[in-house]
Amino acid sequence: MSLTVIKSRPSADGDFQPLSEYQDQTPETFFDGKPILYYHDENIKAWVSEEQYESLYFFSKASAENDASVHPSSPESQALQNNGGTHLREEKKVEVFVGSSKLILFSHKSGTGIEIPYPAVTLHAIKNFSHLEKPDDAASNFLGVYMQLEFAGAGADDDESFDPIELTLVPYKPLSEDSPNPESSTVDALNAERTNALFNQISSCSNLNPDPRDDEEDEEEDSADRIIFEGSAEHGAAVDGLPGVLLGDSTGGLPPPMPGSSGWITAENVDQYSDADGNWIGGQDGQDGEDGISGELGEGAGRVRDRDEAEKDGANSHDDADDTESKRPRTE
Repeated sequence: MSLTVIKSRPSADGDFQPLSEYQDQTPETFFDGKPILYYHDENIKAWVSEEQYESLYFFSKASAENDASVHPSSPESQALQNNGGTHLREEKKVEVFVGSSKLILFSHKSGTGIEIPYPAVTLHAIKNFSHLEKPDDAASNFLGVYMQLEFAGAGADDDESFDPIELTLVPYKPLSEDSPNPESSTVDALNAERTNALFNQISSCSNLNPDPRDDEEDEEEDSADRIIFEGSAEHGAAVDGLPGVLLGDSTGGLPPPMPGSSGWITAENVDQYSDADGNWIGGQDGQDGEDGISGELGEGAGRVRDRDEAEKDGANSHDDADDTESKRPRTE
């Protein structure tokens, strides 16, 4: 899965159909039309590591004059280690569109966004953050949506594994004109509600867009070769190292007949090998050795023995009279 870089900001009103409107009417088609907007938030902080931010394209570059502008800002940064989280990159004022087909993140600062296919979101969860100095202060604690993203590189093999990009989205409250000092700002009181809504709608849309690779794996398992016993080579390819064993197919048909049998007795042809009383008569003329069951059955085949005859021969048709004296008598 690969992401798409966009340079124009999507419109929540013009490019999407609201979920409430979609649910209130029966769509004319399920294949055309605008994507459904499940969730929209205009004020999200995006956090990622210094090593991975360039892979997401919408993060702004640091300027020589203001390097701090790309690091996590207050009040959320007070929950991060390493001097307020300078080990992270932050993109403030990120607009999130949780659409029915893609997750879209657009930065108002850089003027760049990305479209993420849901199968690329390999993991997402709600993450709890606590103020480092006031961990028990509920008003200073907040939530974020943590995600692991996996994108295939250009020309990369589909089976190649990739290091996931770890991205965290934190709903925040923009500073008002009356509070220009970021240190005096507080965590948004609706942070938990917004975070849960964002997480739930990403989950819903992920379920609508399963990974096609999972379907391919299921098909491979369903069509896996079965082992059948030897017949003629036309019934399947031989298995290396297993003489007389052929690979089966997924048609569900009978495997090749066993060696020397020349065929199977089925409901359609059983009348060719037995009379009306069920007595074995062998294959009809022109069948034996060719399409029918070749040869005759062994002695006793097809005959039912009575009880006296069976008991006479002993268990398993073996005379065990000689063994009676050798058996140890039972003692209590």
